[in-house]
This record gives sequence, structure tokens and C-alpha cells, in this order.
Amino acid sequence: MSTGLIIAIVVVVAILLVLAVMAARKRKAERERERQRLSEQAGGHRQEADLHASKAQEHEETAQEAAERAERERRLSQRHGEKADDLEQKL
Repeated sequence: MSTGLIIAIVVVVAILLVLAVMAARKRKAERERERQRLSEQAGGHRQEADLHASKAQEHEETAQEAAERAERERRLSQRHGEKADDLEQKL
């Protein structure tokens, strides 16, 4: 093998190694950007989930208050009905 051919092979191998290292760094940077993007997106989803949970809690409390108010109104209505029945019986 001639010296020129050996030098050419070494240069080609060196170039291929440099290209492989550059490609690996590029892939690593792309993975890091994607990880960062997904992390930010997950944070946004987490905030939205917290907001929905907070609203659900508020709605649950409102519904509970409405149920309690309805029960008070039902008892009051029942008492008025009983009083009306008593008054009718006295007539």
C-alpha cells in the first residue's frame, strides 16, 4: 500500500469520526430541546389541572351549599304544610 493511500484512508476515517461526533452532539442538543419543551408543556398542563381542580372544589362547595339550602327549604315547607293542616282541622 502506498503512503498516499494510507494517508487518504486516515483522513477519511478522521473526517467520518468528526462527522459522527458532530451528529451525536446535534442529536443530544435536539433531545435536550425536546425534553425542555415537554417539561414546559407538562408544567402548563399541571397549572391547568390545578385550576380545574380548584374550580371543581368551588363548584362542589356551591353544590353542597345549595343542597343544604334546599333541605332547609324542604323542612320549612313541610312545617308550613303541617301548620296549614292543623289550621284546616281547627276550622
